Amino acid sequence: MFRIFDNKTREEKLCEKYSRLMHRSYKLALTDKEKSDQLNSRAKKILAELRRMDCDLVESRSEVA
Repeated sequence: MFRIFDNKTREEKLCEKYSRLMHRSYKLALTDKEKSDQLNSRAKKILAELRRMDCDLVESRSEVA
């Protein structure tokens, strides 16, 4: 019912981190291109790690976006 006390899996944590980094990178792209590129490269590394782990969460989110 509620997932208040459930621990998140490593995949879920990485997926959330990837989403946060991509969102920040998108917001910074208008003002600071260099910082945006740094965040984007960090996010791509996380995405590669998630794909290596065969994470279903990434595939479903990338289809939505």
